Amino acid sequence: MTTSLSPLAPADGPEEAVRGATRAPDGLADTAMLRINPLPGRRLGTAELATAVRTLVETEQLCTALADAACAELFDLAATATGRDRHRILDLKRAVFNHRSPGPASDGGDWPAATAAWLAARRRRDLASSVLTTGYDTCLTQERAHLAETIAAEPFQLSLALTSPQVLDAVCRYARSGGSPSKQNRKSERGILQLLARAMVRTSPLTRFTAVGFGSWSEQGSPLDRAVFQRRRAHAVVSVDRTLVSALVTGLVPAADTVTRSRSLRVAQASVRFHHVDGSQVRVLSAPLTSQLRTLLNLTALGPVTVADLSRALADRLEISVPQAERLVQGARDAQILVSGPVVDEQAADPLPQARELLRDHAPDAADRIAELSTDLARLATAGVPERVALLRRLETTQRSLNALSSQPAQLQVNEDYLLDPFEITRTGYEQALADAAEVAEFSHLFDRHHELRALLCTLFVDRFGHGASVPLVDHAADLVNAVDSREGEIGHGGADDFGPPDGSLARLVELRQTAVRTIADRIARHTAEQPDAEELVLDTGLLAGLAAELPERFRRTAASYGLLVQPDGGRLVLNGCYAGHGLLTTRFLGADRDLGGRTAEAVAGRATALFSADGVEPLEDRGLHGVNVNHRIPLLERTITPAQWNTLRLTHDTERDDLVLRDADGAPVRPVTLGMRWLELLPAPLRLAMWLAENSRVMVESFGWEQVPPVDGPQPRHTVTAPRLVVGQVVLQRRRWYPGSDFPAAPGPQGPAAHLVDVTTWRAAHGVPEEIVIKSDLDYGSFTRQAANRNYLMNRRREKPQYVDLASALAVRVLPRLLERRPSGGYLEEALPGVRQGRHATEWLIEYDRPAGARFQLRTP
Repeated sequence: MTTSLSPLAPADGPEEAVRGATRAPDGLADTAMLRINPLPGRRLGTAELATAVRTLVETEQLCTALADAACAELFDLAATATGRDRHRILDLKRAVFNHRSPGPASDGGDWPAATAAWLAARRRRDLASSVLTTGYDTCLTQERAHLAETIAAEPFQLSLALTSPQVLDAVCRYARSGGSPSKQNRKSERGILQLLARAMVRTSPLTRFTAVGFGSWSEQGSPLDRAVFQRRRAHAVVSVDRTLVSALVTGLVPAADTVTRSRSLRVAQASVRFHHVDGSQVRVLSAPLTSQLRTLLNLTALGPVTVADLSRALADRLEISVPQAERLVQGARDAQILVSGPVVDEQAADPLPQARELLRDHAPDAADRIAELSTDLARLATAGVPERVALLRRLETTQRSLNALSSQPAQLQVNEDYLLDPFEITRTGYEQALADAAEVAEFSHLFDRHHELRALLCTLFVDRFGHGASVPLVDHAADLVNAVDSREGEIGHGGADDFGPPDGSLARLVELRQTAVRTIADRIARHTAEQPDAEELVLDTGLLAGLAAELPERFRRTAASYGLLVQPDGGRLVLNGCYAGHGLLTTRFLGADRDLGGRTAEAVAGRATALFSADGVEPLEDRGLHGVNVNHRIPLLERTITPAQWNTLRLTHDTERDDLVLRDADGAPVRPVTLGMRWLELLPAPLRLAMWLAENSRVMVESFGWEQVPPVDGPQPRHTVTAPRLVVGQVVLQRRRWYPGSDFPAAPGPQGPAAHLVDVTTWRAAHGVPEEIVIKSDLDYGSFTRQAANRNYLMNRRREKPQYVDLASALAVRVLPRLLERRPSGGYLEEALPGVRQGRHATEWLIEYDRPAGARFQLRTP
């Protein structure tokens, strides 16, 4: 039974929760995930500074608006004036035209209306500028005091203790400074502000920076835009990286009958490299990638297998005897290309108790260390900052002791998730936005990368093996995946015709995508030309879905699900991302949610089963971690598939549908899936290929580039280019953007940081830039190179994360040059929508939409 703990207005008891529960519209998941920052929002700028900044922006814009009329008035006056009067008029006209302050000769006099208004605005502008420069040091001191007070908050420091202990030292020193930081402390301001902004603005789950909770739809629930953080309903879940614990324990108690690939193994085209441990000596060795070794590695790609199963499969593939295959396996073990398989359950919620029992008889010293590790982890969840720091240092000592005993040493990584009690939410006030978001999901489906991957894979398979062919999956998956990746980069340059299916569906897909991007680009260009000062371009409701309406039937055969990351803002939903649905971003939290009384795990399992089995093929859940701890989750589907079973699957061409299907040893169709975090680039090739066939992918809407920004290296230095906010119904598809040009004051001039603040504010006024912005890295992909954006997703993740900056803060503008110089060139600025609100917690919702096979994304009233 779902506990009725609403973030705002909890019900009286479980019965109330059930009585108030309502069914979500068809197409909308029963639950939504909340991501909320425990640290409340606070802007550092002082009231005096904010007033001066806003006055400067207002008067700059007013002067610009009055300039043409004032110049015309002064031109007419000069035509009839003579002598000193004419000279005074022309001096003022030049000042107005050049946007600079006039001399004292303009004081007094009976000036025409527009000129008088311009002079009044210019005087207010100069006064605001003077306040900023003369009061700069005072404001900076006050902001530093605010910063010191804010970063002293325990939730912030608890997060840093785990993720950034060196930064925590700097934060503690700065907090003790009381607003008078030393030179050393001032050097830390850039890093401290980055992390503070991450804690207040960016809602991505990472230790206590972000809390996660699951809400069920109910008429009595809290509105999406009124979620608050309640610390008494938050629970820290601390664990260690399960893959590393498993390796370390296996190095203490090796399994005799199970083998897996070495974690150190790296496979190149003609050779493999791996670590060979001999006592305290670790050597890096290499070996030629022979056909026998390649087959052996293919058979161990999906995880640990028993020596007996591996030897039989290897004997069958190489057409040798089982004893010969056993000798090959043993040779790989001796070289340490293969190592003992895990002796603990890698998917266990807590593998440490099982590890302690295994080690009790075989390595009692290690068992004692594991017990200490388990005790310290339990204390971490509730420890204060000093105790947490001490416990983490003890964990490092314990790790060193264990590594000294194990033949597979590992640097244990501590993870922390912060879970909220289950609660209820209502769609009230956001009914239309939720319906419009389904249209966004339908549009996003047009750009799903798995469409082209499935089409390319099918054509490639037929080219290689023939119509109706059937081949062992694990033997050919790696080559097929690599070949598809290579062909994918060519589909925008004629490759859709060369490498696509005979029905022309891939070329049609490319055409529809190009048309969609061009249509929106044309709307933006026309809107900018006709209304250059308008902040927002409202697209017709249904336009996006209409652009995707002619998606070929081949690409609608598979049921689909998307999770939209959105932020509520006054009845609108602001889109932050579009991910694969049915739990992609939620599964790692489902076990803790169930322990707290939630039912999201059952809901996700039911939806995934319905989606994957829409054609009658029951899905098989792959339970492997595959070396990535974020793939941990509780069991979700009834049936599973083991690595040994993977080795029996065949990839077959269905001639009637011109599709590829997976079949088991008996010829029955099967659908292996994983419900982990699914970073496909990190999954073994057979599983990656299977997921191409079974589901959809992340869609990088943010990299479409339809605003058509001119190149930086053109014949003339370009000025700042503005892109309007894109709105579809009640969904903000894209926030306002600014691509800074040569007029952007990226660094202070000779007059120093105070004048730099004035310059930045003046630039803001010229281009309508708000006080709160986010710096983002431009991935620099054209209108149809999103396949590269998706293929290099992991590389892109390592780029600088979006960085919030308050341009009405003297301290933030002071560190702005250092923030910019650390980022890749070619980035852009985006409005912070919603911005930081005093005392409010930044929130983001993951709302999932499902589409049956052959249908479209839309909400249907039950």
